[in-house]
Amino acid sequence: KDDTEIKTCIEMLRKTHAGKGFMHESFNKDNPEKFTRAWFAWSNTLFGELLWKTYHEKPALLKA
Repeated sequence: KDDTEIKTCIEMLRKTHAGKGFMHESFNKDNPEKFTRAWFAWSNTLFGELLWKTYHEKPALLKA
C-alpha cells in the first residue's frame, strides 16, 4: 500500500528483465543478464497484474 515501496519494486523488476521484457525464474543479483528460465509464465502474469492494478489505482506511480 506504500507508494514508495510500490514504485521501488516496479523499478527493480523493470531493471532486472535483462533486456528481454520478461520476468525470469531467477537471476544473478550482480548481473541480471544471467538468468535461469527465459519465459516463466506465472511471474510474467503476476508482474502484469501488478502493473494493471497500479495503472488503475495509482497511475502516477507509473510515470517516469
